[in-house]
Amino acid sequence: MKRFLFILIIIVIICIVFSKKIFSIDDHNSSESKLYINVFDPKSLKFNFYQFDQIQNKSKLLLSKETADYTAFAYSELNNKLYFADGIKDHTIQLFENDLITNQIKQLTTVFNNVDFIQIDKEQKIILMRVLLRDEFRNFHIATYNLQTKKIQIWDEENKDRSVLDFNYNPNNNQLIVVTFSANEDQKKITEANKNQTKLQPIKNSLDIYNIEGQKIKHIADVERFISGASLAPGANSIIISYDEAVDSSISHVVEIDIQSNTVKPLLDSSGIYSKIRSVKFVENKNGFYFLSSIIDESKRYSILEIPKESVLSYYDFKKNKVRTVWQAEKSVIVNYSAGHF
Repeated sequence: MKRFLFILIIIVIICIVFSKKIFSIDDHNSSESKLYINVFDPKSLKFNFYQFDQIQNKSKLLLSKETADYTAFAYSELNNKLYFADGIKDHTIQLFENDLITNQIKQLTTVFNNVDFIQIDKEQKIILMRVLLRDEFRNFHIATYNLQTKKIQIWDEENKDRSVLDFNYNPNNNQLIVVTFSANEDQKKITEANKNQTKLQPIKNSLDIYNIEGQKIKHIADVERFISGASLAPGANSIIISYDEAVDSSISHVVEIDIQSNTVKPLLDSSGIYSKIRSVKFVENKNGFYFLSSIIDESKRYSILEIPKESVLSYYDFKKNKVRTVWQAEKSVIVNYSAGHF
């Protein structure tokens, strides 16, 4: 009898340990399963914000709204609020908050000329965004808005030349990969291309890691490419970037740059439905990355004003070296997307 009870206790302990392990995996997968997708419909001129559950393969419309221009958004799962950019009477674009419970919309900023590329930190207390200041028209800055104190912090405010092309926040290490370039050098290249009737050459982009307070942690590399996205790995040991072959080309590539050695590893080239690759984002476990692409005719010159046949959100698996389609939008533009872990 005692032997039976002893064996039974051992079995119960094993079951508890395994159940905890199993349920912790399920919770992790659940956190990665939900994506938030922002789609512009050119027919209705509306932005539709969706919650997509990958496990159930179901989309839920969170908000449909007309805005003055393309807007990125950030979603707070904690407060069930959407943060987006919209125009106001003075023709500037500011940061807004939409409470999805009460459906009340609140304007949060007044000081900017333009707001875009909106993201939220892991505590869901800080909004990060790319902004143009009131007296500027070319060089973008990163600014933060504290949802608790209502205070705004503008990074590198006095710099009138460096412009932010793109940034991406990683909640795993509370750091950002920031892509910047010289606005003056960019203008020179544009003027030269117009004068000589030649193709525009890519600008030199600086890839740097910043902390959430706006301090530069590390310079990674200078890259002369038409960059369309960048993402910092959860362990901050590498980054991935997507870039186009030319400003009017739909042919794109994705590479990984090792931060210690600066070695470059090719990962993905555009083909078929994966044209105009952009907005690359590492997943939390670094097993792969999400990216946006468009179904367009690669034999024709690409125009930024062109509405693609389909916009596609996809996932690239490192181990399988395969791409799977996650979500598609016909004759619409997926502007941006986010998840609980980025």
